[in-house]
Amino acid sequence: MVPHLIYCIVFVMICFFTIFPTTEIESSGLTLNHLCSRYLVIEHGFVQYHIKATSAKLLIHSAMPIGFVLFVWLMAWINPDELMLLTDPTDSAKYAWNIFCSASGASLLCALVTVFYWSQDGWSNHPMAKKLHSLISPALPDWHSVATNINDEYRRVTKISIRCNAISTLVVTDSWIVKTNLYVPNIALKSDTVLIAYNIDTQDVVSDTLESVEFVNIAAQPLETHGESFNFRINAQQFSQLENHLDRPIILRPSVKFTSLMERFVAVFKEQVALNPVIPNSFESRSADDSCLACLQAQPNVTITKQCLDVDGTGAILPLAERCQPCGCRPLWCVACLATWFANQQQQSERDTWLSRKSTCPMCRAKFCILDVCYIESRTPQQNDD
Repeated sequence: MVPHLIYCIVFVMICFFTIFPTTEIESSGLTLNHLCSRYLVIEHGFVQYHIKATSAKLLIHSAMPIGFVLFVWLMAWINPDELMLLTDPTDSAKYAWNIFCSASGASLLCALVTVFYWSQDGWSNHPMAKKLHSLISPALPDWHSVATNINDEYRRVTKISIRCNAISTLVVTDSWIVKTNLYVPNIALKSDTVLIAYNIDTQDVVSDTLESVEFVNIAAQPLETHGESFNFRINAQQFSQLENHLDRPIILRPSVKFTSLMERFVAVFKEQVALNPVIPNSFESRSADDSCLACLQAQPNVTITKQCLDVDGTGAILPLAERCQPCGCRPLWCVACLATWFANQQQQSERDTWLSRKSTCPMCRAKFCILDVCYIESRTPQQNDD
């Protein structure tokens, strides 16, 4: 790859991770907030900290385009032979480059003017200060009083902070809900705000292993017309923690259904078992009134019958110790309980490979895989529903 493309990719990556830092970058301290720690001191006040932080971010982010221009000129000066610039650029290329250079300088100039305007009159022109001004009350007559109240509550141990994404954090104090954003935060009074969970989505994340995590999308709606509405997204595991710090329960839309990892696995397990052969019901006379030994509610509807070919993913024959074994047990389990047993026998750190693993029969300990789990004729879920 030619050097100038490498330089450009490196610069773009630096800019991207500066704006959207990952948890690893944050833990190493390579963030704007940490690098500007002499100027940004949270002990001076939560509100004052974010007013200065958003101003600093606006300046640094606006300086990135002109920084790229200077970076290209510097690389051309250091490596004039390696840097492949156009030796005979067209008029359009020159015009486009000049426009980009001019726009880069103009963006930085506009940012400087904007921050200077914000800083006038004790930062009263800052968007955060204006939002605080809209929340004044007889007890808090000006935005400084509102800021002081938020600062005091932020210092208490009763507050919670939930990371929404790389640029947003949700802070809930005794009286306030604050969502910090890249430049302009969202602020709401807890007693004047109702939270509505309107959607749940699943996303694959990489931690020690690839796994699916549920995220809840929540809308903050003001009860009074002067408030502002905003949305945020949190991990479903933090939903209860958030609800416990609110004045009223979070409203759940009918489409919002929480499912645990085990529930999602059981659903996938059932789908795979439905693809396996159905075994003729030769146990009807002995177990018509039986109940699952685990839940004691559902009727046993699956049996373990060896169906797999004892080969690995490449088609090679498995060693004898790794092969599935015949199971002579009568049906004693419903598919949901057998799926739960199957999952509990697996390594928790290898969730993405659970379905391809093996387990043992809860009774006779015969080894089996998911291909050996079959529905019993007349006891499949569809027939039971009918």
